[in-house]
Amino acid sequence: YVISREDAKGSAADNNAIASWKDGVWTVVVIRPLGLANADDKALKAGGVYNVGFAAHDDNITTRGHHVSFVKTLGLGVGKQTKVDINAVRLP
Repeated sequence: YVISREDAKGSAADNNAIASWKDGVWTVVVIRPLGLANADDKALKAGGVYNVGFAAHDDNITTRGHHVSFVKTLGLGVGKQTKVDINAVRLP
């Protein structure tokens, strides 16, 4: 399958990611606006804590391979006083 940003519509068009491979490690930055209003969106707010999961797919093999995370907690700029697995911060 070929995924195209130009052809994305609705909720799919709201999300973006930047990935890089260096020294045997992938780094992925996920970009998503907070206050989305599509019917299938979860509106996020600064200071909130949310349950999230991640999946990485590799379609460059003869069988479809993917890795799925356990549930993680995502805090949106909650600071060190709140225990979360991932504390997302606003980039300048």
